[in-house]
Order: sequence, then structure tokens, then C-alpha cells
Amino acid sequence: MFKRAITLAFCSLLLAGCQSDGIAGDPLNPSAATLTPAQKQQQVQDRATFEALTINVLRSAGYRANTNDLDGSFNLLIKLDEKSQVIGCETQPNKQFDRKIYPYNPHLANDLLSICWTSVLPRVPLSLIDPKETTTDIVAPVAVFPLNGLSPQDRSARALMLQDQAQNDFLFKQLFAAQPIESIGIATLLVMSDSSGHVKECAASLDPHVLRPSEFKQDDALLGGLISRCKHLDLNAMPGFTPNAQGMTSVFKRIEYTPWKAGLKRS
Repeated sequence: MFKRAITLAFCSLLLAGCQSDGIAGDPLNPSAATLTPAQKQQQVQDRATFEALTINVLRSAGYRANTNDLDGSFNLLIKLDEKSQVIGCETQPNKQFDRKIYPYNPHLANDLLSICWTSVLPRVPLSLIDPKETTTDIVAPVAVFPLNGLSPQDRSARALMLQDQAQNDFLFKQLFAAQPIESIGIATLLVMSDSSGHVKECAASLDPHVLRPSEFKQDDALLGGLISRCKHLDLNAMPGFTPNAQGMTSVFKRIEYTPWKAGLKRS
């Protein structure tokens, strides 16, 4: 059982469309019999690393996406293609949690569904991929504790975090959502505005994402379009933005982008 200090937790992931059953040595799984001891050990290590990285990403994204401070439980179902790109998202009730402690909450599930499309997940390791399958399904059980026990300091920090996320979402929708994105990376953005909030200068760069560095490409068209659209931003429409009445205001953001995040799709 999870400690109460953890407000959002993901249990061990369930993977379908993988050779993961071979890890457990299931005699009914044909792939299990063909794996050498070294291959099985590699699967164990690869699965553990993939689970840890994926859970960490989803936990952070879920905490930020829970803007209504809801609690409860559900299963997040993520479908990946052969390139580990997100192609489908769904939610369903979780039947394993104690319903008295973690009741199924469809409103929570709806609010957190977006993290499937907005998160950058690690690639599924080759040792876990079944060559006969073209997709991989991830089932992530989610349990969210009530947030009413947060200290004033934690609640203040959370409010700043949610504002930062809202600003990132605003900038992504304004600068990226309508554009074709063919790579995975992080955009670093510096915007300078005058005392009325009008943009005076924009600087940006594109860099690899630590979880998917091989899928980054230096896209001059994407970067040029980003800077051009940035110069026409209305920062006064950005959540929490207050211009400096005495002079220039700077906004510094790092924004993740992926092919599946474009448009902030929802299933």
C-alpha cells in the first residue's frame, strides 16, 4: 500500500503486445521457451527501467494535470505504435484498489486522460517488444490521495506549479499545436515584453529530450515558425502573466513537443 505522503501513485505497469510474459517464465507463452537465461535477465532489467521511468513521468504529469484537486482511482490505458509513439488513450475503472480508500472517480480519469497525449514516455525496450505485434498497450493503475492534507507551504508551491503548467500549455497551444511536428524535443523560449505586455523580443532553441534523444532533429522550419509566432503572442492572455509597469518583463519557459502532443489530442 502507498504511503500517504505520496499524493499520486502509479502501480506496476501492465504491458500487452510485448514479450514481457517471458519474464515470468510462463510455459503457455511460446516466446518464453526461446529466451536464454541472459535474455530473460535482460528483460527483467529493461522492464524495471522502463517502468520506473514511465511511472515517474506519469506521476509528475498527473500531479500537474489534477487542477481540480480530485482523488480516487482509475486505470490509464496508453497505446503505442511500433515507434513507441502514442496513438491511443483511454481510461477504465480499476478493480484492484480498495474501493473504500481509492474509489473509482470518472471525473479524475477524465481530467488526467490528457497526460497520455502530453507526456514524453521512454521507448519500449526492444527486448520487450513482440516482433509479431505492431502496437504495445500500457495499463497504468492510478491512485490519487486527497490533497486537503497539504501544508500551507506545499499548497502555495502547488499553486505556483499549476500556474507554470497552465502557462506552458498556453504557449504550446499558441506556438506548436497547429504545426506539423515530426520529432521529439524541448523548446527553450525567452520572451521579452514591454510594460503593456506587448512582445518586443523572442529567442528560442530546440534541444533533444533526455528520454528520447535519438528522435530529435534540428528543424529550422519549426524553429523559425516558433520565433515568428512568438513575436505575435498576446502575453496578457497567458494565465498568471502580469507585465512590469516600470519596464520590460521576461518570460523563460522550456516546452516539450512531440508528434502526438500536437493539438493536445484527446481520445
